[in-house]
Amino acid sequence: MAARFVRSHLRLTWVLALTIAAASCSAPPPPFAQLSGLIYPGFVAATGYRRLPHLTRYLRGIERRLDKLPENPARDAANMAIARRAEQACQQAVADLPAARRGQPDVTEVRWMLEELRVSLFAQTLGTQAPVSENRILTALSRLRP
Repeated sequence: MAARFVRSHLRLTWVLALTIAAASCSAPPPPFAQLSGLIYPGFVAATGYRRLPHLTRYLRGIERRLDKLPENPARDAANMAIARRAEQACQQAVADLPAARRGQPDVTEVRWMLEELRVSLFAQTLGTQAPVSENRILTALSRLRP
């Protein structure tokens, strides 16, 4: 049942994204990378029991973002710039860690903070698990030690 739910949301998201991409060449790229980071072969085990229930909210957040995009593309672009800065900072910080350290709980927690930030930016009505912002993510990244 959960697999059908995820598949239906993925199909809907792809259709919405393709519609938006066709409607405006200046629209930001659809969040395919976010989807592939959430749903992939083995994602259930990799996500873990504690985080699995949040995937529904993240998928709904993507859907809401795509729904709201035509209303205000400039706001979407500004929010996407925030999300991208945080994501790039996270990628750099994780790349600077020893390989054995990258999967530890404090490191993976920052990855989930990025998903929460996206919900906060693009689908505020869904709420977040905890307060989150670009600055909170940068602070968490600064605490990561090799």
